[in-house]
Amino acid sequence: MNTYEATISLAGWPAPTTSAQELQNPLACFPGALVLVTCGHGADGVGLLARSFAILSPASALVAWTIERHAAGALVLEQATQWEAHALAYDQAALAARLAAASGESLGDTPLWVAASGIRVLRGGAVTLSCQRVATFACEDSLIVIGRVAGFVRGDLPPLIRHDNVDTIGIDIAGRPLGVEAATTATSLSYLLGSAFFYLYGKMREVGGRLGYNNIEMFVLTALGERGGRTRREIETLLAYSAHPTNLQAMDDLEARGLIESRDASNGVLSDASYHLTSAGRAVFEQARQAGLRVEAEMGNLLGVPETVALRALLCRFVGKIDRYAPAAWL
Repeated sequence: MNTYEATISLAGWPAPTTSAQELQNPLACFPGALVLVTCGHGADGVGLLARSFAILSPASALVAWTIERHAAGALVLEQATQWEAHALAYDQAALAARLAAASGESLGDTPLWVAASGIRVLRGGAVTLSCQRVATFACEDSLIVIGRVAGFVRGDLPPLIRHDNVDTIGIDIAGRPLGVEAATTATSLSYLLGSAFFYLYGKMREVGGRLGYNNIEMFVLTALGERGGRTRREIETLLAYSAHPTNLQAMDDLEARGLIESRDASNGVLSDASYHLTSAGRAVFEQARQAGLRVEAEMGNLLGVPETVALRALLCRFVGKIDRYAPAAWL
């Protein structure tokens, strides 16, 4: 018996009735979704938009949320032994604005209904979790509640995504932000990823120009800075894969300038010769790396910390899945 199981046993609660596998799909809506927490019924019921919502342990069905401690209705939620967490659906931005303005007052005309399972569900929402309180922590400005998921009702709609902790982004079922004409390609992944690439590439071209190197020279120096010992054949493959010209005159020029050095292959084949940065080349790479970090910081400032972290995590997952098909590895 683990610590959590021992705790709920002492509290007289049954073990979780929902498995981690069952919860995987409904919980996927919550990390970035706008969440309404409700308890009570009718005029006695209250609801507040959560400041944050976290999945603590899918295996133990533990979740946590925070609300503003001094908001109307916070005391009721603090004392509640059972409550619901509703992930709003992509088209409920107007409801979210109305709930934010109500700031914890009576649920009033909030569209809730009771499902066959007995769980009160937000009509038109993405998913509702029915939870039992495990622990409550009152901080100076926030109320933190940990709960155990006792059941859930999953809809077929994508969630309303929180953005900048203030605004929300409605994404339709096709993954397109609401309010954008369906005929446009401006929200396609090819356009979005391509535009992000050209923005970053343009910034790094400026860096290379200031250091006195052209695109291919900067590419070679960066590739060898990330991993030395690449062969001439591998560098040529990387250049071709990244849509650069594969004329390797740049390799000879960089070697003549004392920035890289070649080591003959044991088989005597020129294309199998390996290349390494010299100390001078390493210094140039370090300048480019520091400049690249400043460019990343500028990009992060445009998005904000949460969005930058989320973007990096998603791109890491995506690149990890497609790297296996690349003809040559970057790292």
